[in-house]
Amino acid sequence: MSTLPSVVVRALLLLVAVLVPTLYPTGMPGRPDLVLLVVAAAALLQGPVTGALVGLAGGWLVDLVPPGGEPLGASALSYALAGALMGAARRWAPWSPLVPWIAAVAGAALIQALRGLVSAAGVGVAHPVDLLWSVVATALFALLLLPVLIGVERFLLSRGWA
Repeated sequence: MSTLPSVVVRALLLLVAVLVPTLYPTGMPGRPDLVLLVVAAAALLQGPVTGALVGLAGGWLVDLVPPGGEPLGASALSYALAGALMGAARRWAPWSPLVPWIAAVAGAALIQALRGLVSAAGVGVAHPVDLLWSVVATALFALLLLPVLIGVERFLLSRGWA
């Protein structure tokens, strides 16, 4: 069983998730974190290790695609942490259909909190209102996109590619 197709599919999803926000209006107060949703889908179906690895890859893309992250690698580490924590929530997923959404919102809150801490340390600029709106926008987008992304992950699993 080859895992190459799952790596390619996840890489394409992450690339699209990083590039789509460049199409948003510049005055938009908070942008949804689509990378986090891709990481959440992988983490919730595959577990914390896959979540951390997909998060690391997604964070590196966030760091490298302009305008990029400051300092380089901070996003990669924060997405890896969020992916591992969301993957740990996998064991509670059968309890309620809300668990994936709650895990994704918690992951978004973690990412934005870490951005706020980095900004408070004097690296980069992050306004608290924008951080809050980003969590809210991610929560709303998660309602629509997370089931689709989880469906993609289930398809990869059913083919034996993941």
